[in-house]
Amino acid sequence: TDINAGANLEERKAIFGLIGDIYITVEGGPGVSEEASVAHARGAVVVPLGRTGGASSGMFDFPVGALQRPCFSTEEQWSLLASKRASVEESAAALIAIVEKACIDASVTKETPAAAARRMRSGWGKEVRIVCVLGGTEFRGIDSEALVKTIAPQLEAAMGSSAIFVTGGMAGVQETFAKHCGDGSRVWNLLPMGQSSGYGRGTDINAGA
Repeated sequence: TDINAGANLEERKAIFGLIGDIYITVEGGPGVSEEASVAHARGAVVVPLGRTGGASSGMFDFPVGALQRPCFSTEEQWSLLASKRASVEESAAALIAIVEKACIDASVTKETPAAAARRMRSGWGKEVRIVCVLGGTEFRGIDSEALVKTIAPQLEAAMGSSAIFVTGGMAGVQETFAKHCGDGSRVWNLLPMGQSSGYGRGTDINAGA
């Protein structure tokens, strides 16, 4: 079925970047990068088949964030998208699995911020105190990093099961806190849909587009 939208190609491209929940990219040039950037910026899931080259492999200012493995993909699946050594069948199966999981998780993007907050607080329990950690993406103070590394394990031990610790999944202060906060079992990293912290510590959760 053909559908018409936009008075010209530029308008059609703008509309195309706004309608999807999930975008699959194969090869491509500057135009594909532009559309992928629009989609990624508003929180849509972008799945690049990197082995095909072009924009999908990171060229033409393809959005860097879209090249990072999302939380709903395994490392093996994501690597199969980029590997030219993998068979066509393996890469195809990986892409399909990623898209299927993204579709399941996509319902989170329909929530309002307030609804997402209520959902998460309900899941953690009414009695739990939520401690949110804020800070820059790099340390500038002479002893700031040492302070975070000292505070994180001691605060986790002092609070015990009465609290959880929430980061925004950013580098710098939040990552350092997460990696030094006990065994990480009480750390939650809050990120937009389709993104992962890469910390290797704590639990990544997604809310918001």
